[in-house]
Amino acid sequence: MWPNIKLMRYQLHKQLSVCTRQILICTLATLLFTALQFPHTTGAAPEDPHQEKKEQIDKGIKKTTINIGRLKEGIKRQEEQIRETKKIELTLLTELQDIDTRVVEQNHKIDTLEARMANQEKMVSDKKAEMAQAASLMHGVQSHVKRRMQAFYKLGELGLIHISFSDQTLPELLSFQDSFLALIKYDQRIIDTYRATISELEQAIDSLNLQETILAELLAENLAEQEKLDGLKLEKERLLDRIQTQAKLHQQAVDEMEAAADRLTASLKGLKEEEKQIEEGFLYDKGSHPPPLAGKVIARFNEETTNLLGISSISKGIAIDAPSGSTVQAVDEGIVQFSGYLRGYGNTVIVNHGHQYYTITSRMERLLVKKGQRVDRSTEIGIMGETATLLTPGLYFELRKDTDHLDPLEWLDTARLKQ
Repeated sequence: MWPNIKLMRYQLHKQLSVCTRQILICTLATLLFTALQFPHTTGAAPEDPHQEKKEQIDKGIKKTTINIGRLKEGIKRQEEQIRETKKIELTLLTELQDIDTRVVEQNHKIDTLEARMANQEKMVSDKKAEMAQAASLMHGVQSHVKRRMQAFYKLGELGLIHISFSDQTLPELLSFQDSFLALIKYDQRIIDTYRATISELEQAIDSLNLQETILAELLAENLAEQEKLDGLKLEKERLLDRIQTQAKLHQQAVDEMEAAADRLTASLKGLKEEEKQIEEGFLYDKGSHPPPLAGKVIARFNEETTNLLGISSISKGIAIDAPSGSTVQAVDEGIVQFSGYLRGYGNTVIVNHGHQYYTITSRMERLLVKKGQRVDRSTEIGIMGETATLLTPGLYFELRKDTDHLDPLEWLDTARLKQ
């Protein structure tokens, strides 16, 4: 390491003779003119630093597109299932409504039959009460007639003895006998009437019992129909519950697949955005590329500069003054096209950023990358030192699009640079 670089620069500049300086000026001018032409290290086309990444993104886009397509097909199938379950649900609701109507009708029939049964039972009860009353009356009359007839038969037939010993006259006796017989006949007619009434009541009761039996059978049939309808309704309600559960599950599947499709669509958008960045390459981040190092800009693009040898030239890049030992970084990802000593530049790293964008970083003390190496943004590519900047101060940074020189300050994030 040089003990005092600034002192040596001064002594070198002072001690050089005019002739020697002129020779050096001519020689360096020739070297600079040659070196400023774009350096080609091989005749082959430069490798695209983004090719592998582009292929990965293309695969990701294809895979994501396929997955989105599958999800859409799945959503379509689930929505078809939802439509089918909705049709079944509508059919079941219609059937349940019909069953409910039938249940209401059946309940009305049962209520009517039960009312008729109650009325029929009351009529039978009333008829039985009438028959019991008629039978009781008939038995009373029969007992009275029996006693009367016993008395009559005890009296015997009207003969000579009855006439002889009776204190009544014969006409009176004959009149009594006729009256007695008339009473017996009257009682017999009453008994016959009661018997006819009881017979009619028995027939009426038999008819009512028959009607009650028929009503009971109808009621049993209607109760069985109601039970059947209740069972059918319960079955339909359970089926409806399963169908509605299926519809909810299908809808949940649709929601989940739509959410997954949204996430994949966002991912696809990101991949396409990334692909766009790669396709636009270096241009995409114009104005936001980090500078190779922090420092002060001491030479600008297209600005005339003069080195310590007094040689003047138009700068096709910029020069950044930075302390010795500062680390130099790549401004973007790419592939190292050249790493080594380049006449007129010194230790130089040329990075191919794709799409014919190249950065040339020179005047470094030590290089940290090799040709063919892939670098990312902020990858360390070299270290600054005093020897490398002995004749021309500052790190030299140049940007080209194919063979066209571009102003680096228009492409770099100048927040870390002092101007």
